[in-house]
Amino acid sequence: MSSYPEQRPEPRLYGHWRPERGWGVGSLGAAQTAVVFVAVLAPVLAASVAPKAAVGLALVSVLVVVAVTVRVGGSTTAEALTRRFRFTTARAKGWTELSGGLLTEHPRRHDLPGPLAPLVALDTDDGRGGRQALVLDRHTGTLSAVLRCAPAGLDLADRASADEWVACWGAWLADLGHRPVIRHIAVTVDSAPGGLADTDYLRGRLDPDAPAAARELMHELIELSPSTSAQTDTRVTVTLDPSRAAPRPPDLLASVAEVTRWLPGLEAGLASSGVAVLGRESTASLTSRVRSAFDPVSRDEIARQGEAHQLRQWAQAAPIAATETWDSYRHDSGLSVSWALREAPRQAVNARVLVPLLAPGPYPRRVSLLYLPYPADQAAARVESEITAGQMRRAWSQRTRRDETQRDRDDRNRALQAAREEAEGAGVGRLTVYVTTTVTDPAELPGAVADVEQRAGAAKLRLRRLWGAQACGFAASLGVGLNPTELAGRGRGR
Repeated sequence: MSSYPEQRPEPRLYGHWRPERGWGVGSLGAAQTAVVFVAVLAPVLAASVAPKAAVGLALVSVLVVVAVTVRVGGSTTAEALTRRFRFTTARAKGWTELSGGLLTEHPRRHDLPGPLAPLVALDTDDGRGGRQALVLDRHTGTLSAVLRCAPAGLDLADRASADEWVACWGAWLADLGHRPVIRHIAVTVDSAPGGLADTDYLRGRLDPDAPAAARELMHELIELSPSTSAQTDTRVTVTLDPSRAAPRPPDLLASVAEVTRWLPGLEAGLASSGVAVLGRESTASLTSRVRSAFDPVSRDEIARQGEAHQLRQWAQAAPIAATETWDSYRHDSGLSVSWALREAPRQAVNARVLVPLLAPGPYPRRVSLLYLPYPADQAAARVESEITAGQMRRAWSQRTRRDETQRDRDDRNRALQAAREEAEGAGVGRLTVYVTTTVTDPAELPGAVADVEQRAGAAKLRLRRLWGAQACGFAASLGVGLNPTELAGRGRGR
């Protein structure tokens, strides 16, 4: 009787992310392609009308084409120069610094610095006999609820359970497109090395009647716990726009009631994705968490106080001083550096691909995944436009007798697959990632930066350091309902 070795099933892989490209030629977008065409045609047309001006116009066109096509660190030259100009202007006007002390007159004291200035936390009824915090954006009128979560780990889960969780998570995201009031969601994982609050917790549970040898051993283990343990906090922030509801709420009170009505259904959907919703974050917890992010030295002291004695006024979340530089963000006792997603994994990945980036390390780190769902009635038009854009790029290559690159062919195939999946009920949206690491000693900053970049590489992500936008990246990674792409049309906060 012969026996054959048992064939193990291959791990399930996920992938086929693609950025929106539009109908641009090559790697250029639609707007960049239009600028290049105008820059090329302008000197030709000027030569027939004003030959003397054609030479100067040709030089300007060359500079415009170089600024649009040449890339520096993942951005075009024009984008890099614009970013530098905006940051220099903001620094000259004093927008990159905050200095507020006990003797400083500050009438708008509830404002946080920079992009966080429009946000204010509201203490509201959760409809179940408890209290909840809703973050109001006074610019857009959106309300954000923070759900405290405890995700199930993959270490002890079998493959079937992991596949089911991923499928349910995809269905939950697809369902967001059928809920017009939802603006975006953010999944934030906050990790930090174990602090003194953990040692206090363990010391308080030592049995005074235990043998001396056992107590001595436990004291030695407790002293080692800060360097061997870690704190991890997971939250899902749901940002809703009451103005999209039907009928539209007439005032803020009705908007809060409308948002609270939508939350139970969203919480129930997360339960099937391997995520246990522990509850909605309170105003005291939210204020203390934001304050700990600005002042990491106070993290242990705030944790020792417990929720009953945590900070309760939103004004207490603001830092005493904050200064944004080109490559970092200084705030009270912390120094932070932030990144944003530049490119998603090109290859198919398994379910544990983000573990290196989300796992605790030697430095405090926040990772926030921001997802903006497209409404279900617009998703089909989005994917069809991408297919049309791919066909236009292919026709342009044939017309100019250029060989189509393998990346263009793969991109067109991914667009076709996205259209097929959308026709079968999948959701369509935009996903980005913001990462922030914080240190209390400036000498540790190079090590913290290298740690994040190494972990991002292991997670198959390509990150871009937010040069000149460190305060924005810091705020986006907090998971308080802020979307940096919506800040483009606003003036910067103080």
